[in-house]
This record gives sequence, structure tokens and C-alpha cells, in this order.
Amino acid sequence: MSQMPHWLRKLPDGPVPVHDGWTVARSDGKGGKGGRPKGSSAGASRSDREALERAFADVKPLGENTRKRVMPPAENPRASARGARTASSRPVESLRVEREGSGIVLGRRRSTHSSILDALEDPRLEIEAECDLHGRTAREAEREVQRFVRDCQRNGNRWVLIIVGKGLHSPDGKGTLQASIVEALSKRAPARFVLAFRTAPRHLGGTGALVARLADRL
Repeated sequence: MSQMPHWLRKLPDGPVPVHDGWTVARSDGKGGKGGRPKGSSAGASRSDREALERAFADVKPLGENTRKRVMPPAENPRASARGARTASSRPVESLRVEREGSGIVLGRRRSTHSSILDALEDPRLEIEAECDLHGRTAREAEREVQRFVRDCQRNGNRWVLIIVGKGLHSPDGKGTLQASIVEALSKRAPARFVLAFRTAPRHLGGTGALVARLADRL
């Protein structure tokens, strides 16, 4: 029998019960009176010990610098849902709205760079997506604008056009949707997706539309 590895725990003197109900006993190797307990088998005990040594022959002790691998805790779906609700319920940063005598409306965040404001009135501005709100009520238009700016922001579209109409067919001849959409883009849910907006340049609809620059990230 090969020498027992130094890391294998030695069995104490006398019979030792193990989990499967067998009793392992030491023998003095002489077959004397005290060589093995009555009712046990020295041969069985020796073969069990040899089998144990063979089973652990390839096992090496861990070194002092061995790192334990710790599995990350399982994600709590309730916590994730709670975090999503918290993100969606964050207060919306309002945009400052300025109105000029010519009917031009400008909305901007405090941090919006002046180059973005210049681009909004540039005749060469290229629009990446547009939303036509003709025929919508104010409530329908706000829901549609929220869906539009959210989807555009997620899809990577940054320069968008929102057509509100000039109100030529309204009873009072005024654009009722424009005021509602300006309010939505500056203070309501759609505002979280918008860096700035402005009355569109003439070639994009003038006072009947708004151009907006959407946020790069939320």
C-alpha cells in the first residue's frame, strides 16, 4: 500500500463510524487479540482505506494564494422592477421657453450648447424623422409626440420634425396644437427626451412645425 498523503486526515484509534453505516477499525498488523474489534473485518478495513487513497490520489491541496470564486447573487426581479419604476418616475428637467414677437418659439435646457440652437434654425438642417399631428386632439397629439420622441431617441434619430399645423381650419384661426405641444416638449413627459426645440425654418413648415434636437443619452 502506498504511503498516505500528508493532507489525508488520519483515523483515530478504535472503531470510527462513517456515513454509510460501515465501521472502520485499526489493526496492529499482527492479528493479535487486540488487532481488530470483534465482529469487524481487517481485510475489509484495509481495502476501504486503499480505495479511499486511490480516490484522492489526484487531489492537491489549495495553495495559500488560491482565490475563491464567488458567484454573484441572483438578481431580484422585484428589485429590478422597482429600479425601473424609479428611473421612469425621475422628475423631468423642464426646458426654458422663449417667445419672440414674430411667433418664433424656442425651448432649451440649461446645459444645451449654443451650436445646437444655431443648427435648429439652419436652412441646411436635415431632418431624420417627422411626426404629423394634423387631425389629432390635444390629448392624442401629446401621446403621439411622447411615443415619437421616445422611439426616435432609442433608435438614434436626433433631429426630428413635429408638424402641428397653423390652425387655418380652427374655429378661431389659431394653432391650438402648437401651444399644447410646446407645453409637452418643455414640461411634460416628452421633455426628458429633448435637449432643445424651435419653430421650424420656413422650408420645413415655419410656424406650422417644430424642430427638435433629442438627447444623446438619458
